[in-house]
Amino acid sequence: MYHQQLSYCITQFVEKDFKLADTVIRGLLKYWPITNSSKEVMFLGELEEVLEATQPAEFQRCMVLFSGRLVGASIAHIFSSIGSSS
Repeated sequence: MYHQQLSYCITQFVEKDFKLADTVIRGLLKYWPITNSSKEVMFLGELEEVLEATQPAEFQRCMVLFSGRLVGASIAHIFSSIGSSS
């Protein structure tokens, strides 16, 4: 699978030019897989790698959007857990 190589490449771009972090994070959030939890986990891993290479000032540009997406994913996970337990 190509995910690891692509993830490494994107992280290298962000490390080389920290101003790309905002664009990368917004792109990941734009294509967030809403109905596929295994892909959500993959996206979370990708976001973690990008965030580790991100400067605080760059993160602040997309912090609200990022936080909203995480809250939405958490709520969806809670509701799916409740639905599967009943």
